[in-house]
Amino acid sequence: MRISGSILVAIMSLIAARAALADVPAKSAEQLVAKALQASMVEVELGKLAQKNAESSGVNALGARLQRDHARIGKVLAAISRDRGMVVPASLDSSERAQIDALSAKSGAEFDAAYVDQMVTNHDAAVVLFTALAQSDDPALSLFAKRALPVLREDQRLAGSYEKLSAPADGVQAVARQ
Repeated sequence: MRISGSILVAIMSLIAARAALADVPAKSAEQLVAKALQASMVEVELGKLAQKNAESSGVNALGARLQRDHARIGKVLAAISRDRGMVVPASLDSSERAQIDALSAKSGAEFDAAYVDQMVTNHDAAVVLFTALAQSDDPALSLFAKRALPVLREDQRLAGSYEKLSAPADGVQAVARQ
């Protein structure tokens, strides 16, 4: 039995998401918030990069949407965090910076494929993270996370739909995007 690449990626993403969710409850709300803020900062930067480096107008539009969505999420989450006296990260850590640097070196169709793959991975993780925040004992954090989850799930769905377009079909590279 042969499993297509996109199905294999989906299975691996689900396994990674479940493993991440198993680790999440051990983290404090402040750690989860810091991680969520870092994730939103990455998405904003990668969205800008997509608008600059993407070959496909669809990937460019996806980048613009994700930049907008995550800028809003980050802004509200930062305000809630500051109201609670939590430390709000001012810059990206080295692993997030590495994501941006790796994608910065690419352009055109190579960028499009790498960006979409990264967005699927990042949004799988973001949904897990915000699901944990939605279970927070802090009512404001919980409510905000519950309101952000539909946006994140839609972004996750959109990234996944682009991934399917770029996935090889029957072992043959998919037709180049226009």
